[in-house]
Amino acid sequence: MEINSIPDDVIDCLFDAIEKDNKLYVILKDDSKDNEEKIEKVFGKDVEFLDMMKIMQRKMFSELMDAISVFDNEPFLNKLGFNEITEIFYDLTKLEQSRKMLFNYALLGRRGKEGLLQTLGGGRLTKSAIFVPSANEKDAENFIKKWNVEYLKKRVFILGGQ
Repeated sequence: MEINSIPDDVIDCLFDAIEKDNKLYVILKDDSKDNEEKIEKVFGKDVEFLDMMKIMQRKMFSELMDAISVFDNEPFLNKLGFNEITEIFYDLTKLEQSRKMLFNYALLGRRGKEGLLQTLGGGRLTKSAIFVPSANEKDAENFIKKWNVEYLKKRVFILGGQ
């Protein structure tokens, strides 16, 4: 498919990067049957048409968490001003006190030296919870695993910056 052949009525085209179900989501400027027929000629029949109000509904929003724009290969929710972060909740109760202290120094930094969170662009939520940009999730997870610390993680979207 050539980008030049896409009608002007299309705001964006998305596909689900996780499910890979070959479904293409198309967001139109004007919701009309005429526009839908033009788009189906370009993309075929396996197209789901969306409008911005439907996207903002909770159910549709969660379905588009992993949607990627066909136009620029960027996550669609980033275009709406959302950034994906990963919250990590960890439990240090099984570590000795000296290991807890060393873990926190490595995580948060000490005496002017950056810790892992500064390096990864993350931050601390509570004594036992941090956040990092989801692009840096694996690095944070590897750090925590190296210390043999139990943890849970959750991907969330925040509006605006971090």
